[in-house]
Amino acid sequence: MNSEELPICDNHAHANAVIGMGPRELARRFRREGGKFIVMVSLLTWSLGLNPGSMDDVRKLYDYTIEAARVINEEGIKSVAVVGLHPAEGFELIKRGWSLGDVEDFMRKAIDLAGKYVSEGKAVGIGEVGRPHWEVDERIMDFFNGIIKYALGVARDVDGVVHLHLERNGLATTQSIIGIAREVNIKPYRVIMHHAQPVSIDLAFNNGLMPSIPMGRRGEFEEAVKHGPRFLVESDFIDDPRRPGAVIPPWTLARKLRNYVSNGLINRDFLVSMCHDNILKVYGINIT
Repeated sequence: MNSEELPICDNHAHANAVIGMGPRELARRFRREGGKFIVMVSLLTWSLGLNPGSMDDVRKLYDYTIEAARVINEEGIKSVAVVGLHPAEGFELIKRGWSLGDVEDFMRKAIDLAGKYVSEGKAVGIGEVGRPHWEVDERIMDFFNGIIKYALGVARDVDGVVHLHLERNGLATTQSIIGIAREVNIKPYRVIMHHAQPVSIDLAFNNGLMPSIPMGRRGEFEEAVKHGPRFLVESDFIDDPRRPGAVIPPWTLARKLRNYVSNGLINRDFLVSMCHDNILKVYGINIT
């Protein structure tokens, strides 16, 4: 790595060529700000004009995510794909009157397909899967915990990563995922707690999990650095012009990281540990 280069990463982002700028322009803007590596994660089916509850459209969703990562690589940014169904997909089917058994069967088939893509080398992981961050009754939460267990089991068998969508309930959320990961016996560093809270960092990291901190939540990255480089960083960009400002874009994340090194909030060694060493540990990818 050149002494002047900074290994800037974005651990979780989405691209939408249907209503947004798409992966090529995203990559160009990220590259101009010094970005080196970005993880492309599946959107919601309906974000791309696809139909929830259709396995054909799940395949199209996954293929779109993989193509987005390919395009970004073409633009000189290292990128990998993580494919799966967001818990909102399952919840939407429940709202439409599907039985829990039918939703479970559908979600498992979608996870199996994601696992197949990982085993074929098309994707590196499953996600984002998980449970609702909005209020649901205990029966629904238990249902989605079952989906998480299934996803972690498939990821374990294909040696893939998992991006987990979770509620933000601090240490209780973290302890819950530690328990599920142990029960499934997956390599814990392959389990990424997407959109994690700074308070979760030590408990998660000490138990082998990898918290991923959103850059766009005011003050949270600054709080996270107090725990040391024991986490990844993400934009969670959704590429939706109808929701400007909902999250920061990857190029703003890159600019912020460079500025944080310049102003001393973090130093270069911190950034190398966070964006190079942690990415190498979780994904087995050298981003430089």
